[in-house]
Amino acid sequence: MQRLTKPLVVLCLGASLLTSYAATASVIEKAEQWLNSYSGNDNPFSLTLTKNKIQFKGCKQKQYQLAFSQQFTSQFNLEAVVNYNKGQLDDGVLSQRVRSHEFEVVSWWDRGDYRVGLSHKVRPRHEMRVPIAGAIQLPTSTTAGVYVEVPFNDNSHILTIGALQESWDSDSASATLPWRTSTDNQLTFQYAVAF
Repeated sequence: MQRLTKPLVVLCLGASLLTSYAATASVIEKAEQWLNSYSGNDNPFSLTLTKNKIQFKGCKQKQYQLAFSQQFTSQFNLEAVVNYNKGQLDDGVLSQRVRSHEFEVVSWWDRGDYRVGLSHKVRPRHEMRVPIAGAIQLPTSTTAGVYVEVPFNDNSHILTIGALQESWDSDSASATLPWRTSTDNQLTFQYAVAF
């Protein structure tokens, strides 16, 4: 039960830090040190906060991401990610604001030459504001996925292939939609290089 309680405490702590917008790198480091004092050396974890921002005339976008990773065994680790996204397009009458929250949990199995991950992501709060209609609650999105991660060139290059199925339930939308549920199958490729 103690192994389950620690990740839950970290997620709750992380969500409160993420929504306060006042979390700095030093606060994250202190939280990680405090949590490390309760975990042994055999199951290390990491806590990271990332902020991405883009802005130009008529457009502002921000993304906050809080990620927690816990190594349970040499072959199994668990990652939990909380995202907060917001954007604004300002073009007179056509201005709009978008805000969403996402929660994702990925369990990874390390098979030596490659890693396999199972993912579950939920986007429960996705809203759009437009001057004409006010706030529009978009349907809740749920995504299940399988990832295969293959390292190249001494682990500095990583190829990740993902098979995802995203589904929406119209009952959570503020507007009446012509469909009750909808699904979308996706195949993703990501290539990353570490410098």
